[in-house]
Amino acid sequence: MSPPRSTDLITLLAWIALGLLAFTVLAGGLLMIPIAESSARAFPEFAHLQTPLLVAVAAFVACVEAMLGTTAMLVGCIRNNSIFGATALRLVDVLAGLLTVATVILAAVIPALPGPPLLVLVFLASVLVGATFVLVFLVLRSLLRSAVSMRVELDEVI
Repeated sequence: MSPPRSTDLITLLAWIALGLLAFTVLAGGLLMIPIAESSARAFPEFAHLQTPLLVAVAAFVACVEAMLGTTAMLVGCIRNNSIFGATALRLVDVLAGLLTVATVILAAVIPALPGPPLLVLVFLASVLVGATFVLVFLVLRSLLRSAVSMRVELDEVI
C-alpha cells in the first residue's frame, strides 16, 4: 500500500471545511426564521416584509449551499486529476451562474430593507463584492478554458 499523497489530505481537509461551512450557512439560514418572527413582533410596521425577506434568505442560502456542493465536486476533480476535463468546465460554469444569482438576490433585497442606512450600505457593499467576484471568476473561467484547450492540443501532439 502506498503512502497517502498530500493531495489526499488537502482534499479531505477541503471537504471537511466545505461541509462545516455548509452546515453553518444552513444553520444561519434556519436561525433567520425565529429572528424574522421576533423582528415582526417588535416592529409591526415592517411585518409585511417578513415573508419576502425570508424567501430571499432561503434563495440565497440555497445558492450558497449549491456553490459549496459544486466546489466540493471541483475538489474531487482536482483529486482525480481531471480538473482539465469537460466536467470541471461545466462545474465552473455552474459556479459562475450560482454566484451571479446570489449577487442578484442581494441586489433585489436592497429596496425592501428596513432599518438604518448602514444596513443598506452593507448590502450595497455586498453586491459590489459579489459583482467583483463574478467578474474575477469569469476571467478565471476563461483561463481554465484556455488551459483545457492547450491540454487537448498537447494530448493530440503526444
